[in-house]
Amino acid sequence: MATENEHLQLAFDGPVATIAFNRPQARNALTGGMLQGLVAALGECSAREDLRVVVLRGAGELAFSAGYNLGELPSHPLSAGDARAIHAPVRQAAQAIALCRHPVLAAAHRFVIGAGLDLFCHADMRICTEGCSFVMPPNKYGFVYPMEGLAALAQAAGAARAADMLLTSQPLSSEQALACGLVQRVLKPEAFEAELAALAQTLAANAPLSMRASKQALRAMQASPASDQACYQHMADCLNSHDSREAMTAFREKRTPVFTGR
Repeated sequence: MATENEHLQLAFDGPVATIAFNRPQARNALTGGMLQGLVAALGECSAREDLRVVVLRGAGELAFSAGYNLGELPSHPLSAGDARAIHAPVRQAAQAIALCRHPVLAAAHRFVIGAGLDLFCHADMRICTEGCSFVMPPNKYGFVYPMEGLAALAQAAGAARAADMLLTSQPLSSEQALACGLVQRVLKPEAFEAELAALAQTLAANAPLSMRASKQALRAMQASPASDQACYQHMADCLNSHDSREAMTAFREKRTPVFTGR
């Protein structure tokens, strides 16, 4: 299955959904239409009970994204309201990644730049190939990037590394990204598809209720470590679930559990 947006692909394979940027003529630079399509695709995925994980990537061998499509920026003088409106589609897409009930796994080839890096940082897990680079370049173009996006970069890579990337505009290598925590795994290009599929299936094999609750708990911890009441409620709900009982039974019976999301 594919979305109607010609530059965004949405496909389902059992419990795994894949959303792929597909604008090869512009190195997957993000247009307003692509970002709106991403919000819609994530909403569709979040509503489905049969899904377990969403993969966000560039189509095929394409890079993840070259960032926001600069050709859509207006040439007339801008107010603060205008600036907010320009970046609103990126913020809405980033929020949709965070609010998607299922874990979102971002997978990158080649490079991840600017607004593409903003979206990448909002994913729950992040992987890339060897030789991939990460760039936050607004100072090269006289821009100021919104605080929400910089906060996501600092959360993912650490404040010191985020400041270095922003102020120098120099690329971060895949090895440096792994060292600072921006990505959790670096894969060889020739093994990328197989290992990405295997990782997605590993995530999909876990109990869906607890995976969704774990995502919410991690998000809540990042936002406010003191807010733990919701976390404990999710914990109780999962312990009371059919899947939790099934997991304990399967453990005793030395078999693989069959999770149903109940």
